[in-house]
Amino acid sequence: MRLMLLILVFVGVGYLYTRHFDRTIKIIESRQSVWDQTGTLTKDQKRVFKNFAELLKDEFGLECKFHAAPGSIPIPALDSKTMFFGLDTKDQQVVIEFPPLVQNALGQEFITYLRTEHFPPYFETKNWPKGLAEALKMVWERLTHVNKEAEDDGS
Repeated sequence: MRLMLLILVFVGVGYLYTRHFDRTIKIIESRQSVWDQTGTLTKDQKRVFKNFAELLKDEFGLECKFHAAPGSIPIPALDSKTMFFGLDTKDQQVVIEFPPLVQNALGQEFITYLRTEHFPPYFETKNWPKGLAEALKMVWERLTHVNKEAEDDGS
């Protein structure tokens, strides 16, 4: 009887350890700036998106996270300095979240355009990485334009 209880304890501890390990892996993956569950992005594309995130942090002090998955995209906990781009490649849905100050800088029309009109053509041609790169380029251009205007006004 004692041997059975001892085995049961070891099995229980092993199960709990596995659950904890799986949960920890999910937390670590969600902290990454680029998370592609579709396996579509090449190493070069991942590097470009990571470089964009680093440049955004260096220039504006903003974090940027990307998550692509063949299903629904959970929105991670975001702070007031984190942008989030989530792409559901199966249902062709886009989740984009900007910090409040960035929303004001970009303008609601532009954000609505990104969420509703920009990505559908790229999903149809199955070239969503290019659509994401183009969206990031447009965001960068708008942010640098606003930053330049602010510097010109301050001079």
